Amino acid sequence: MVDDASVNTPTAAQDERRLILDQAFDADLLYALRATLEAHATHAGMPDGRAMDLVITVHELATNAVVHGAGTGRVRIWRTGDTLRCEISDAGRATPPAAAPGTVPENDVVVDAARWPVEHGHGLWIARFLPDRFTIGSGPEGTVAVADFALPPDGHDEPFALTRHDLDSHTVLELSGALGDEAAQQLAVVVREIVSAGPEPRLLLDLGRVTFWDVMGIAALITAQQQVDGAKAGAMVLTGLTADFRRRLDALSPAPLTVAGTQEEAVRRLQPPA
Repeated sequence: MVDDASVNTPTAAQDERRLILDQAFDADLLYALRATLEAHATHAGMPDGRAMDLVITVHELATNAVVHGAGTGRVRIWRTGDTLRCEISDAGRATPPAAAPGTVPENDVVVDAARWPVEHGHGLWIARFLPDRFTIGSGPEGTVAVADFALPPDGHDEPFALTRHDLDSHTVLELSGALGDEAAQQLAVVVREIVSAGPEPRLLLDLGRVTFWDVMGIAALITAQQQVDGAKAGAMVLTGLTADFRRRLDALSPAPLTVAGTQEEAVRRLQPPA
């Protein structure tokens, strides 16, 4: 039976598409822009850590627009279904991205915006790394960057949990739930214990049950890798990553983490050299 209410009505995604922020900025307004972005992202349902990822990304792009572009710009954010689409333009009215949504490979640069440099840890580098999708294009009217952030799925707020298994050849840490601030603190304590227990820590991190992550969660993984690498003959391998999470880590350059597709592969990589 056809539900009469669904006839000749917009789809759910179309119905939810709405502009939630339209704000001009210049050098004097960048600080205030951060507070506005955080408020809108949180109100839309972003967890604190992921909301800060959005704030950092948009603020960096706005700063590039001020420093390397026209000196002024505009931020627009749309709620489109389960996504927040952030558009940052550096002059005049915003122009469409260089390609229609859905036709551009994820985190690709459509047209190189020569005025916005790509430097490790800043601007376009951050914009390529943190969002779920990023495009940028330049034209006669200026440069327009678009960063999409998916709103969290059901279960994203599942508390973080860490289970430790000490085996003969290595230690397995199974991580589950939200990989954020709390995870960072717990992981740091456990890894520190493992590293201090012997000169050759061999650690397998299974992320198969991680439901959500933010930049603090990724920083925790990198810190753990650095702790293990600092040991005499330490080794750490990640496994169980979703394709999206692995793409985030692959965007880091130089790659600070070792990732295996399966637990079997991870165990092989943990074996000491013959």
